[in-house]
Amino acid sequence: MPSPDPRPRGRYVVLEGGEGVGKTTQVRRIVDRLGANGIAATPIREPGGDPFAEAGRALLLGDLDREPEAEALLFNALRAQVLHTRVLPALAQGTWVIADRSRLSTIAYQGHGHGLDLAWTRAVCASVTSLCPPDLEIILHVDEATAAQRRADRGTTDRFELLDHGFHRRVVAGYLAEAEECGIPVIDAGGTETEVEAAIWDVLEPLLPARPVLR
Repeated sequence: MPSPDPRPRGRYVVLEGGEGVGKTTQVRRIVDRLGANGIAATPIREPGGDPFAEAGRALLLGDLDREPEAEALLFNALRAQVLHTRVLPALAQGTWVIADRSRLSTIAYQGHGHGLDLAWTRAVCASVTSLCPPDLEIILHVDEATAAQRRADRGTTDRFELLDHGFHRRVVAGYLAEAEECGIPVIDAGGTETEVEAAIWDVLEPLLPARPVLR
């Protein structure tokens, strides 16, 4: 009989928030910090993460017309793909997965932002994320002016970033409503990258092994 695998399961942590809050930067920083403390970690982004999901990302962020329901379903189809091909295998190997977006993005953008029925949107997301619920979700938040300035400085123009200010206000309000209803931590991302990283680390630290070598 084979001996049990001594490696502990990895952790699945998701950073969420609207455009310009710094999720991508903080995913990279947290992956690096975990590595510096001897914890294997890998970043993923949604949509994307494997060849099939990256092809879907190009479609979703492009300018082809689509219905919000189709958008929500496609986001979740790609989510199912990457959970099976990237997240679950990494966790089984003891690797932490730090994700740039997951279910809350669909609820905030397609549910609150585009006005889809929230019960239906949550149910669609739950049917997929039940494959592998996150161990921790964190919402990064900045004020509207800061987010708009960061989007302008970054200069990227995907489909969602080009939507009007009213849409982005609904998305942010949706994130905050979901946070209040589900008890999800919200971090002020208006500080320096180092300050935001420290705040995320404080929330993440209880998930760390019992005796980590912290830096």
